[in-house]
Amino acid sequence: MTRAASRFRWTEADSRTFDACGDAVVPSRAEQLETLCALIPAGPDETFTAVELGAGNGTLARAVLDRFPHCRYLALDGSPYMRARLRRALAAFGPRARVAPFRLEERGWRTVLPHPLRCVLASLVVHHLSAGRKRRLFADVAAHLEPSGALLVADLVQPAAPRVKALFASQWDRAARRQSRLLPAGARLAGGDWNYYRLEQSDPVDQPSRLFDQLRWLRSAGFPAADCFWMRAGHAIFGGYRAALPRAVSPTRRVTKALRAVTRRARRPLRRARGAAARRAAGTGRTSRRSRRTRSRTPRPTPAG
Repeated sequence: MTRAASRFRWTEADSRTFDACGDAVVPSRAEQLETLCALIPAGPDETFTAVELGAGNGTLARAVLDRFPHCRYLALDGSPYMRARLRRALAAFGPRARVAPFRLEERGWRTVLPHPLRCVLASLVVHHLSAGRKRRLFADVAAHLEPSGALLVADLVQPAAPRVKALFASQWDRAARRQSRLLPAGARLAGGDWNYYRLEQSDPVDQPSRLFDQLRWLRSAGFPAADCFWMRAGHAIFGGYRAALPRAVSPTRRVTKALRAVTRRARRPLRRARGAAARRAAGTGRTSRRSRRTRSRTPRPTPAG
């Protein structure tokens, strides 16, 4: 998540501010949460494991754990303040929820992800990686997912043109003003300091990539079913599903029998042709079926007594 460009690194103060104002500055946050939950490849009573990258104050984690009562959840975050918030927010879920530190750009945590792993979620965190590191992250996650697993990302995307950037900025401003009215007076803000598309000076902490490029990277990383599922004010929910591993299925008895029948029919003309050639070579002709029937019906002469 972005914030004022006067500071080029995320601080614990930024974490506290976002914790207090996230419901105002994230466009359509409730709708985003519902969309992410609906995209998780699992049934409501199914047992599976999910991991969230940059879990923040636990808003998405609570939504997933409530919706899937048998889900096991690993919430990763790099901020000590946010990890403390996570532990308090997820305490009611007991051993189903676990909190751990990580650094998004490093790869060590990826090698010890839970197994089997059904889903990896990431909200407003992947845009902190460069293009090359995004591609590496997508490939590393794909290697650890179940065949039916998914990587689901909610994040900022880089606009394709200045006109699109202006549209994203105005949509974000309107959403923040509308949502801030629902917060306590002390937590209200217009959202301008958090609007990435309003910044005149680029912030090296924020490195969003174009949506088209990220979908292409997902497909090449091992997610053939990659797509964008929701988008508003420069915030997109996108990701990919891994293809199920092909299963070797033996042909059924019915199919085998049908194939053999087709083969026999295909061989009949060849057998007939060979038989006719052999009879011609021996100087004998083939007696027709009608002749055989007539001959068999002709009464044999009765021997003299």
